Amino acid sequence: MGPHGHSARCPDVATPSPVPAPRHRAVDYSTDAGHYSVPTCLPDEPALPFGQPRATPAAFDGRRATLRATRRGRTIRLGAGSPRRRGGPTVDRGLGSGRLHFAGRDTEMAALRRALRRPDCKAVVITGAHGVGKSRLVEEFSTGAGGRGGHRVVRVQATHSARALPLSALAPLLPPDVYAEEPAEFIRRVRRRMAAHRVSAPRTVLVVDDIQLLDPTSLALIALLLADSSLFLAVTLPDSADWPDVLQSLWREDALRHIALSPLGEKESARLLISTMGGPVAAPALRALCEASGGNPLCLRELLRSALADGRLSPVHGVWCLTRPLAAVLPGTLLDVRLRELAGPQRTLMELLAVCGPIGLRDGLAYVDADALAELERQQLIESRLDGRREQLTLAHPMHARLLRAGITRLRARTLLLDQAGRVRGHGARRAGDPLALAGWELEATGTADPALLVRAAAQALHADDVDTMCRLARAALVHGPNIRAGLMLGEALGQRGEFDEGIAVLEDAFAAAREPYLHTAGLTLAVHHFYGPGNMTRALAVLDEAGRRGGPCAEMAAWEATLLAAAGRTARARTVLDPWLPLPDGLEPSDSGVLLLQARLRVELSSGRPEDAVRSGRAAHAAHRMLTDRSAVFYPARSLYLVAAGLLEAGRFDEAERAASEGLEALLPSPVPALVVWFGWVRGRIALDRGRCAQAATHFREARAQAHLCRHRFAEQRALAGLVLAEAYAGRCAPETAALAPGSTDPYSPLAQADTLRAKAWSLRCRGRRPEAEAVLRTGAEEARAEGEFAGALTLEHDLLRWGDRDAAPRVRALAEDAQGPYAAARAAHARAVADGDPDALVVVADAWTAMGALLLAAECLAEAAALWRASGGTAWEGAGRRATARAHSLRRQCEDAATPALADLSPAAELSPRERQIAQLAAHGHTSREIADQCGLSVRTVDNALGRVYRKLGIHDRGGLGQVWAF
Repeated sequence: MGPHGHSARCPDVATPSPVPAPRHRAVDYSTDAGHYSVPTCLPDEPALPFGQPRATPAAFDGRRATLRATRRGRTIRLGAGSPRRRGGPTVDRGLGSGRLHFAGRDTEMAALRRALRRPDCKAVVITGAHGVGKSRLVEEFSTGAGGRGGHRVVRVQATHSARALPLSALAPLLPPDVYAEEPAEFIRRVRRRMAAHRVSAPRTVLVVDDIQLLDPTSLALIALLLADSSLFLAVTLPDSADWPDVLQSLWREDALRHIALSPLGEKESARLLISTMGGPVAAPALRALCEASGGNPLCLRELLRSALADGRLSPVHGVWCLTRPLAAVLPGTLLDVRLRELAGPQRTLMELLAVCGPIGLRDGLAYVDADALAELERQQLIESRLDGRREQLTLAHPMHARLLRAGITRLRARTLLLDQAGRVRGHGARRAGDPLALAGWELEATGTADPALLVRAAAQALHADDVDTMCRLARAALVHGPNIRAGLMLGEALGQRGEFDEGIAVLEDAFAAAREPYLHTAGLTLAVHHFYGPGNMTRALAVLDEAGRRGGPCAEMAAWEATLLAAAGRTARARTVLDPWLPLPDGLEPSDSGVLLLQARLRVELSSGRPEDAVRSGRAAHAAHRMLTDRSAVFYPARSLYLVAAGLLEAGRFDEAERAASEGLEALLPSPVPALVVWFGWVRGRIALDRGRCAQAATHFREARAQAHLCRHRFAEQRALAGLVLAEAYAGRCAPETAALAPGSTDPYSPLAQADTLRAKAWSLRCRGRRPEAEAVLRTGAEEARAEGEFAGALTLEHDLLRWGDRDAAPRVRALAEDAQGPYAAARAAHARAVADGDPDALVVVADAWTAMGALLLAAECLAEAAALWRASGGTAWEGAGRRATARAHSLRRQCEDAATPALADLSPAAELSPRERQIAQLAAHGHTSREIADQCGLSVRTVDNALGRVYRKLGIHDRGGLGQVWAF
């Protein structure tokens, strides 16, 4: 037991502060879980793809000592032995012998290093659950201590077999050619060697994995060494193990630090996955792997190996994506001892939870008594949670279900499922979620269920945004015969999964057979799939027309027609279709028609240059949508959220847009709707691009493109691809993906007729030096967009011309921007005025507005334009304001991940500060004297003053006061 009578628990749990960021180069990745900076290599070893063998560090060869028994008696010998780790699951040879990178344990590693530096600290105990990473943590710590730290490191792996032979596990404490015939002699030799080492070198670090397995004699020797040498002990201990006496004694003396290792959080798990896979991982894949592993690195490793082996996790256009859901069953070879030792009713209950999921407490008590339940909870195998007024039992770790199911036969699972279904029916099946649970259990057990129950359950799955379950249940319902509602849900689910051929065929059948009240719903669902799947807008409009003829006009049909027209860039026509149904009366009860009309109005307002109105419409649509209980006509509430984020972006509220996109994606990921995940990635790329973060934008667009390709959404894939090409062009590169852009189409509704795809083509041409062609694409696109009422797109295209130095575009930009809403449009109008007037001071004011908004690339471009005007005028203006503008432009460009747009091409490199000059200038601007700066930077005062002189000349200032003013920007 631990010092206070609790197994592997100690009140002195380290809560160390975070360590500084690593000094090596990092790559930025953004996901649903956040924005990460992932090192391209670990401090001690190069990054390798998962599955590739890694050389063992020289500081520790990964082997442990073995005991050689002779006929004369026991002889302890140090030598190369068996691998350090005990036997585990067999790994497919096709994956190699790779393992997860080490990531997400910075805080714990810092605590270990601080403990080693403290002379009064003699030991660190790392406790945690099976597979949480205790052994890996001490391995990485010992590697660093023996390498950069210069300590002598001895690694010991305690085992059940070594416990039978006293002191055998500690054989590594002596050289391989030193023998000890008896334990007493071995102890004397070890103590003598440790004493000699204490004089000539830093502390010896003794690492003991699973110290609870050491024999008493070995523990006694460790206690002696701690008492008479400078030994530092780092040990691991499972949560359930008793603390040896030597550790309890150290804890009482306050000479021990206890680090309780918890499962990795979502952000840490995501960093670990990205680092291990060597590139971006799609947000749905990250979420699925993190949730399934529960933050346990061992479980994560096995899930990865399984997903890679059967192709569930595959690279799609450079992004790791889940092509199918994770396997429901994993080999049980990595079952921890708690699960292996279960028997009788307790095992039956665990198997029931594995196949059925959460069950009520009353149902659990039908298998085991309250004491047995409490024991399972104490062992952290089950958890009890309140769901409203009902207490539910669930498995404590998500991996346990996969592992337990591997040992459950088909007939055994059938019995468990039907018994639980009968028990719920016996209670009356009155709870809201009972139809979904019953249908799932009966369908898995028998392959069928009551069709009415299956349809009700599919509707509940739709309400939970669970596309895969909705598809499975609706398909099973149709086996019993035609059912319009089931056909609609199946077709929708198939479309979301990218199976458009089958989905459209199912929806065509449903539409042909549909009558009220499902006629209009069937028509609009079919039309949407024709548009977003194969991109056939002509067929989509024909379906809507036919539905109108058969069922008469209605608000839902008008709303979807307007939505599709606006999405295809035909805003004027969309407004004409929508106007008869607007405005919506105040205080209207939430309804399908109300939600769809608000969503259509949102799209029209966004395309018309009224982003503030669009944000209000989108938020109202989302709020009303969430209040609907039947969503079979309107489907997913998250549909409005990515457009709200786009509206906030167009309004110039970048921070709000980023939060809205991240929160919307976070809310969507627990039950990801594939197509919506794509659009959230697309809008996050748009936000990053307008901020000037070219590399981050490319990452978002690349992921969105991969997800769209995976679910075969051609329209969305082309939009994401256009964003990727544009992001690369902002960085001055002609992306190889440009070739994947579809060729020009005569279809007026083609996604290549949209503003972002036209911009991608134009910027790509400009990167290849074909400026006249690029400008022609922008001008023609802007003219056509204005003619169709797509004023937001026209403004963006015209502003690109202005950014390229086309002063003729200034009046057109000003006219479009002055009719639009929000500070983004106001800044564009001011930019156009300043360019038309040739006013560098006005351009600096515009740059300040862009900077305050967060559009740093546009700010840098305005400053570069202002500097060019001052340079052309010559004289003192260039020496002062011109140099300051140039220096600010360089500073902002660096924050834009070294963007290389045409407006930045003429920036004078003479005004760019070196890293050392920037460091010194920043310290001086904050009031530090030359002496203080010299001491802090390890320089002479003269070197500091010379550097400040160069800074003054580059910035066109004369003293520290001017430096403070410049640095304020």
